[in-house]
Amino acid sequence: MVKFFKKHWEVLSYLIFGVLTTLLNIVLYALFNKLFGYTAANSWGNVLDNILCILFAYATNRAFVFRSRTQGREMAKEFGAFVTCRLGTLVLDAVIMMVGGNLLAAQGTALMEGLMQGVLGAVAGWIDPATAVSTINTYAGGADRSAAIAIIGGADGPTAIFVSGYSAQTLWGLCVKVFSNVVVVVLNYVFSKLIIFKKKK
Repeated sequence: MVKFFKKHWEVLSYLIFGVLTTLLNIVLYALFNKLFGYTAANSWGNVLDNILCILFAYATNRAFVFRSRTQGREMAKEFGAFVTCRLGTLVLDAVIMMVGGNLLAAQGTALMEGLMQGVLGAVAGWIDPATAVSTINTYAGGADRSAAIAIIGGADGPTAIFVSGYSAQTLWGLCVKVFSNVVVVVLNYVFSKLIIFKKKK
């Protein structure tokens, strides 16, 4: 087991810090969405949280993943290459968020409403209606009984989403964000391995 970790440390550590960077990105996205609104979170907020994540990623990749020991001018060159590649994936992330998060927001929201309606309907079919009402009231933060009953009775998608404590638009935005982050993490590893922290022979 120890040999396995030693042999694959670079990939495993990159995945660990990649996940942490992704979580930071998503947390910042959710925070900006809460503070400044959905559209802002998908535009300038997305750019800002990417900048913060780039700085975090460089520090962790340099110290723990690729264990770079460059100093002075070489370190500045390394950081420049890192930022350049990350800006490229930032642009890609911004495009994905603008297209998927904003331009396709209506279609995505409708899709999430349909999925949530189906999930709530399935839950209502699996358990006793009284139990379902109680459960939904609990997770809805004390929503009134009539609203919970409306869900069990087959309420429309938007009602189901809002009563359960989440908006379909926010869920769609988070789904797009996660997809974008997966693409970005893979591309960033390739760039880091082949360009930025390339070991000199």
